[in-house]
Amino acid sequence: MATVDRTEPMSILERVELALIPIMGLAIWFLTPVLPDALAVGRLFLYGSALVLFQSLVRDLWLLSRRDGGEPVVGKAARCMCVESAVGATGVVVGCVLVGVGISRSVAMSDWSWPVLVVMILSAGFLMKDFVFEWNPWRIRRDKDHINIVFTWKK
Repeated sequence: MATVDRTEPMSILERVELALIPIMGLAIWFLTPVLPDALAVGRLFLYGSALVLFQSLVRDLWLLSRRDGGEPVVGKAARCMCVESAVGATGVVVGCVLVGVGISRSVAMSDWSWPVLVVMILSAGFLMKDFVFEWNPWRIRRDKDHINIVFTWKK
């Protein structure tokens, strides 16, 4: 199991992201009149997973924009994947399969459930952001700078 160093202070980016999570929940609360009252399970799974991937994309693009363009970035090849990306991509695939199969079971979405769901998904994405999944050896480890890792299947 991965251990987290709790002595490391949060960066400005992390603090801003944490502040934006409840703001996004509030924005969704204002949008609830135009959101559906019920949603098929597959679509809910697909949209939630896409939100995790979108959050990861926005964070990565922000980090890339903050880099100094003067020195080249050398990525290290590793057989691992960002947990956030793996969860999001797997969820998108599962959501697409559920939608494609035509499972019509719906979930009732009240006015408060939309913002709560968005806050929970964004919070989970924030908590997963620093972890990578390795399969040889099998483990999940913390790597705050895993944006420099180049994914490979080879040793």
